[in-house]
Amino acid sequence: MKIDGRFSTDFSVKDRMTGSTIQGNGLCYVTESANLLGLEWCIQLPAYQQLKEQYHCRLVAEGESKRAEFVADLKKQFAEVFKCELGRCTKTKAKLILKDNAIPVFKKKRPVPYASVPYLDKEIDRLVAEGVISAVDHSEWAAPIVMVRKKNGKIRLCANFSTGLNDALQLPQHPLPTAEEVFTKLNGGQLFTQIDFAEAYLQVEVEEESKEMLTINTHRGLFRYNRLPFGVKSAPGIFQQIMDAMICGLEGVAAYLDDVIVTGRTDAGHRQNLEALFKRI
Repeated sequence: MKIDGRFSTDFSVKDRMTGSTIQGNGLCYVTESANLLGLEWCIQLPAYQQLKEQYHCRLVAEGESKRAEFVADLKKQFAEVFKCELGRCTKTKAKLILKDNAIPVFKKKRPVPYASVPYLDKEIDRLVAEGVISAVDHSEWAAPIVMVRKKNGKIRLCANFSTGLNDALQLPQHPLPTAEEVFTKLNGGQLFTQIDFAEAYLQVEVEEESKEMLTINTHRGLFRYNRLPFGVKSAPGIFQQIMDAMICGLEGVAAYLDDVIVTGRTDAGHRQNLEALFKRI
């Protein structure tokens, strides 16, 4: 909207509820078809103050309180799901399938900056303690590692499987859902909850014959993944298939990789759908 000009003016407004007269000062903006009141004018009006007191603060406080209580109830009811430790899928294991002409690729370890060695050692020790990786003496396959620094200052150990393994793998035939398919499952919902699986792929164990392909070469020697790591080309399809099997038949639930969205038309329906999902998890 084109503004032709503005001016500051004193004003007086009669409050219809109390009969009193409110006086103030504010900017008025002039256009070809309308006069617009500035914000400093509006906030002095009694009608604005009444709306703010009656609705704004009370609604936010009540909504946040209900949400916190709801989440606390779920954490108590499904304490096993919310444990601060790496979960484990008990229904299936990941299997990697090589192409017919695949040849093992062994890559040397990459140099690690001296200052980063203690952080990398700590992360390797953590993964060993949680059973994610195990030390091995020999392997025909090996991928180098890279370190990714997180926002909290910690590091994430990632294997660079693009150096050989990914080109040798067959992709699973299970497709990832499209946006339209996700929206269709959530159609009609009024309340939504998003659930993110912590270290999602690492919750899936790998079949024994596939573990050698997932060997990494570090400054401390060779380690083999016992869980499905990020960076494997076939991992998204494998994980999506597991998620789709888990939520099959659940109402108001859609999954895209490690993100799950649950919806419901009412508070009761939303909670019922959430509880049904957590029972599956």
